[in-house]
Amino acid sequence: MKSETQPADSGARARRFEIEGKSLSYPALFQDGSSAVGLFMVPTRGAQALIRESGFEVAELLPGRAGFSLACCAYRDSDCGVYNEIAMAFFVKPRHGRSSQIPYLGTWLDIVRNDSATHIWKLPVTTRLANDAGVLMWGLPKTIEEIDFEVAGGRATFQLRMDGREVLSYSVPASGTRDQPPGVSAIYSSYEGAPHVTYLKNEYHDVGVNIGGGRLSLGDHPIAAQLRGLGLPRRPLVATWMGRLSFEVGAPEKL
Repeated sequence: MKSETQPADSGARARRFEIEGKSLSYPALFQDGSSAVGLFMVPTRGAQALIRESGFEVAELLPGRAGFSLACCAYRDSDCGVYNEIAMAFFVKPRHGRSSQIPYLGTWLDIVRNDSATHIWKLPVTTRLANDAGVLMWGLPKTIEEIDFEVAGGRATFQLRMDGREVLSYSVPASGTRDQPPGVSAIYSSYEGAPHVTYLKNEYHDVGVNIGGGRLSLGDHPIAAQLRGLGLPRRPLVATWMGRLSFEVGAPEKL
């Protein structure tokens, strides 16, 4: 990782980072990319065990059942370069702003309204710039791994390998015509030793939503074994394809 510079008497939003010969600041822009997402229901106890050290508490969708999100992205144009990424995240109880207080239904409403909070458990990426920016700027658990992406036979497929072993493969139908209204989502992380929230302003176009259309398979890596402990692989409740996406990622804010 490269050095970070911070002008005197500046706030978090004024910070600049020199990473891999590139100067980055907040907000970081992700101007173009595509994404395949799956929403899974997993045991609350197993999900909480995986993120226990984070200090965050998983949000339940049903009694004893929590939400797990698998978001696979191929960025074609961003401040952090061209790269692929796979985010394995759990929906957590929000500590910011307004949130529905109705048990279980409130969590579903937050997800539908794009007002949910997530904590990312694993976040492999394919380049050093993307990795170091994620760690230094937002405290995200990024690692550099092998992620292949292709669109063939009407499906978009992401494959993840770590330590020379297959972790997972996920695919969805690569078609959609919907435009999703701009939204703001919250990502919780541990940044500089304290819990923080980062707000991500997003826009999605050419969106396709498919019930049961996602296909997940797991390999022989230890992370695959942990996912099996959550009852995966299975078909996601909802599989979503975003043909075109754009993000604006702000500075982390202390909770």
